Amino acid sequence: MTSARISPPPLETMTATQRRIYDATISNLGSPIGPRMVLLNHPEIAEKWFDLAKVLKAASFPDSVRELAILLAARHWDAEFEWYAHEPNAKKAGLPVEAIEAIRRNQPASFGDELHSAVYNYVTHLLSHHNVDDDVYNAAYEQLGKIGLIELTVLLGHYSNVALTLIAHRVSLPEGTPSPFAR
Repeated sequence: MTSARISPPPLETMTATQRRIYDATISNLGSPIGPRMVLLNHPEIAEKWFDLAKVLKAASFPDSVRELAILLAARHWDAEFEWYAHEPNAKKAGLPVEAIEAIRRNQPASFGDELHSAVYNYVTHLLSHHNVDDDVYNAAYEQLGKIGLIELTVLLGHYSNVALTLIAHRVSLPEGTPSPFAR
C-alpha cells in the first residue's frame, strides 16, 4: 500500500467545514479514506464537491443507474478506490453481477432492460468516443428525460473528477485490499 501524495490536515487544525466533511466521510466509509481526505486541504472545493455529490445522490433516476455510471467511470480511469467504494453499492442497487464483472474485465456488459442498456451505451460512448451518436443520445433521453440526462452527464463528469483525484494523488485502497482490476 502506498500512501497518498497529499494527506488530510491534522484534526486539531481543521475548520468547522473541514471537520464536517471529515466526519461525514468517516460516517460513510468507516475511516478517513478516499478522495475527500485530499480535498480537505482546500475546504471550499471540498464543500462544493460534497454538496454536488449530495445533489447527484438525489437524482431523478434509480440508484442502479447512478452506480452503473460510477463503475463505468471507475473502470475507464482504472480508479481502484472508486471501484472499491461503489461495487457494493452497485450490487445492493440491483445491477446484475454478470454486468458488474464484465465491466470489471473491460468487456461489453449486457442488461435485461432498456434503461440500463441505454445508460451503459450513453456512458461508454461518451467515455470512449468523446461524443455520443444521435441514436445513443436519443435512447438515453427517452429513458431518462431531459433532467435525468443532464444529471447523468454531470454525474459522469463528477465521478471522472473523483477518479482523476484518486489517481493523481495516489489515494490507495485500504490496507490489505487487493486491486479489483487484473494487471
